[in-house]
Amino acid sequence: MLKQLKTDYEDQDVLFIEQDVDAPLGNRLDRWFDAFNTGGDIFLPLVLIDSGHRISNGSEDFSHVYRGMVDDALLRSAGAMMTVEGTRNGSVLTFEVQLTNGSGVTLSATNDATLTALVYEEPTNSSEIPLVEAAATSPITTLDNGATASYTFEVAVGGLDAGRIRWVVIADYLPPDSNRAYKMLQAVAGP
Repeated sequence: MLKQLKTDYEDQDVLFIEQDVDAPLGNRLDRWFDAFNTGGDIFLPLVLIDSGHRISNGSEDFSHVYRGMVDDALLRSAGAMMTVEGTRNGSVLTFEVQLTNGSGVTLSATNDATLTALVYEEPTNSSEIPLVEAAATSPITTLDNGATASYTFEVAVGGLDAGRIRWVVIADYLPPDSNRAYKMLQAVAGP
């Protein structure tokens, strides 16, 4: 099902990646559980759009539900402008991020503003969904609305095929009115 959606959205700014729920990397699984604040039973698969704007779990009319979630996310405007340069030096991938806050609020530790890098290998078969292989997070220090700041952080990528390494860097935060669902401000994929 995801393979078909990946094909359907290949000409749009949509990235489908998977993560091992038993060995999660980064904060995406935490973001899912933060958004799932109603309690109750949970069944695989767990689906997260953006940073928790929309979630799903268990058996669904996958094509209809997931397509609706993605289409809804594509209509949302970005809350930040971000440029990212990823440079590999041996077994370390260094990210240089320039972030301009357009969220309407000050980003800081108070609202858990965070940069997250998810690193994966591009599958040898283009229809396959890549799996997160490495991740790191970095806090966004106090950044007023309209202000710009630079951040640097690293991810260990030893053992990954240098020619197939791809990444996405996500900026998100917890809005005060969100009921524990984080909001993605911007994401940049590379290289």
